Amino acid sequence: MAILQWDEWYETGILSIDHQHEGMFDALNRVYEAISTGEAEARLGHALDSLIDRTTMHFKEEEARMAAIAFPGLPDHQAEHTKLLQQVAEYMAAYQAEPTADHATELALFLVEWIVRHINQMDKKYVAAMQARGVT
Repeated sequence: MAILQWDEWYETGILSIDHQHEGMFDALNRVYEAISTGEAEARLGHALDSLIDRTTMHFKEEEARMAAIAFPGLPDHQAEHTKLLQQVAEYMAAYQAEPTADHATELALFLVEWIVRHINQMDKKYVAAMQARGVT
């Protein structure tokens, strides 16, 4: 069971970015699946770690691409990424202190809301600038 389905509505048109976003959706769905099926805590912890790793890697690549084209919105985008990683660290600290499905669910729901908003508001701002420079 998926908490978030990838579809064309989320596509930016930048293939590598879209592939990374889709991978983040998959990782979020693995977290949700582990929660909803009552899987062992080890599987849930692994799914959360994978999601965080994918997200961190994606942010680095996305920021590098924006820097390469001198995108003027980069500082705001970086600030949003930094804020998210701080919020995720807080959720993870709560989960690690008390590894319950409730804490993992809070994190998963927060990330679903964040990623949908981020892709459709923040990420789509740099698409035209990248495409104008031939990035696809």
